[in-house]
Amino acid sequence: MGICTYFVILYVLCLIERSDPNGTIVSLEDALWYSVVTLTTVGYGDLYPVTPWGKVLSLVLIFGSIGIVGIFISEISRKIKEIMEKKKTGQFGTDYSNHFVIFGWNEYGKQVAEQIVHAKLNVAFVIDNKEDLERIKTLELSKNTFSLVADYQNIPAFDNVNIKQSNAVFVNFEDDTKTLIFVINFKKYFPDKKIIALCTNLDLKDTLLNAGVSQVLVPNEMCSCMIASHLFEPHVAEYATDLISTSKIHGDNDIQQYLVNDTNPYFQKSYLDAFVDSKKELNVILIGLVVDGTLIKDPAHDYIIKEGDYLVLISVGETKKLEEVFAVRQGGE
Repeated sequence: MGICTYFVILYVLCLIERSDPNGTIVSLEDALWYSVVTLTTVGYGDLYPVTPWGKVLSLVLIFGSIGIVGIFISEISRKIKEIMEKKKTGQFGTDYSNHFVIFGWNEYGKQVAEQIVHAKLNVAFVIDNKEDLERIKTLELSKNTFSLVADYQNIPAFDNVNIKQSNAVFVNFEDDTKTLIFVINFKKYFPDKKIIALCTNLDLKDTLLNAGVSQVLVPNEMCSCMIASHLFEPHVAEYATDLISTSKIHGDNDIQQYLVNDTNPYFQKSYLDAFVDSKKELNVILIGLVVDGTLIKDPAHDYIIKEGDYLVLISVGETKKLEEVFAVRQGGE
């Protein structure tokens, strides 16, 4: 409607001005050119109104144009702000793959994320409020993290964190009922996705496992075991704490797992040979295998390691070297 009015004024201005022998605006093209150079404040002076009514229409055109420019600039500013807001809240998505997705944010989730990031792996957060964005920005090595603000029930929005290409999902809600409802809905869309869930109520552990959670973490249960260990076997507890933390400096102990491919030096070797050789050549202790998705804590000495198995080992700050030897990243493919 505004554009139509604009051209009607130009046309009327043209009619009025060309009726005067001294008029310079004698065609619609002249009127359009005059409006453009006036609007842009260039003001060449080659075209100008000479009649009283032409000058009145020019004033209307000028003030109307200022309004149009204001609207135009306002619209551009709004669009830019909208784009920046979408980028900030993760609406444009990420290209992460073999990463880990954490739903929910709190101090516990922060500590989990820091361990993953220290292993040089990527973490994508899904949160349902913008306030947590600023808190996530304070996360150490935040360049390895991505954040998406979305409703937890809006399953299609999870495509923005590349959920299908993720290694695993950690559900970090403080309300166990909320966790259960989320898991049930999530499994409808991603039935094969590995889910690890936080559970504050030990009584709901089996319920979550039956709902499709791969592993349920009960902080109180874990803490009580560690506290008891510290009481009667403090050095064992100290060692266990060291093992479950990601290596940050040389000398740190760390339990790691690596996928076996056909270039792995222990591919088609027996477990005993791999155990001895890995200690001699790599200074790591092979403590188990993952075979067809099942952890084998004490493999048979003559078990032949095959492609697709995982080596589970204790290393001493040798992550980079091991990744080069095994040609895979720690924990992933």
